[in-house]
Amino acid sequence: MKLFLSLLFFVFCTSILSSGEKRGAVAFTFDDYHGPRWLKADAIFKKYNAHATFFIVGGLSKEKLDTMKKLQQMGHSIGLHSLRHRDVYTPKTGKLHREYFEKEVKAQYDLCKKEKISVCSFAYPNNRRNAASDQLLFPHFDYLRAGLGKEKKMIFYPLVKLEKKMMLGGQGLGKYYKTDPVQVKLLMEQAAKSNSLIVFFSHDIRPDAPGISMPAELLEELLAHAAKLNMNVIGFNEISALRKKYGKAKK
Repeated sequence: MKLFLSLLFFVFCTSILSSGEKRGAVAFTFDDYHGPRWLKADAIFKKYNAHATFFIVGGLSKEKLDTMKKLQQMGHSIGLHSLRHRDVYTPKTGKLHREYFEKEVKAQYDLCKKEKISVCSFAYPNNRRNAASDQLLFPHFDYLRAGLGKEKKMIFYPLVKLEKKMMLGGQGLGKYYKTDPVQVKLLMEQAAKSNSLIVFFSHDIRPDAPGISMPAELLEELLAHAAKLNMNVIGFNEISALRKKYGKAKK
């Protein structure tokens, strides 16, 4: 059975690579702030001509702003992750904090504009969101990111159906999330075959990373796999370009 699956994968990859056309897309995203190690990890991304999205939490010091600008110059996307990592609604009651953008995001948002850092996306702290919170934030962002929700089922977003405004659910990568590289690769293969976008999230990037962070070894393994699949490996700022190429904006 394994030999049969391996042969199928070989035939699929060969057909895609011979056509020269990229199929599917994967978005690796990283939360909070681990600036020095994120910058160091660019060597891995550059090796595979790949980009990521870095969602920044907290006040934006000069050091953070300089790192954000460097990441942007490297081709990566910058997103926001709130000032104090607070939920957009009260979990026990479900009450939406309608002042959330003003209190938790606006200071970051305005400073990014002033410093000419392009920001089009926001990652929900603690992955908590609902339809009302999406509507609260869509006037300010094109793309919102959270986890997969209670069902924990991977979501595939067909490139031909990408929208101007989207909430994108992602799967966590790291030891805390019990990541199985084989399963992640299978998901990537499914996304390539169906010409869809899939989203993953993690936090820090470093060798043998613990907990909720991405081991650098795993990142390289997955980027190498994406290269074999001839997939687009993109930051959130590049989604609109995919939409124009494959989706509704092209029609």
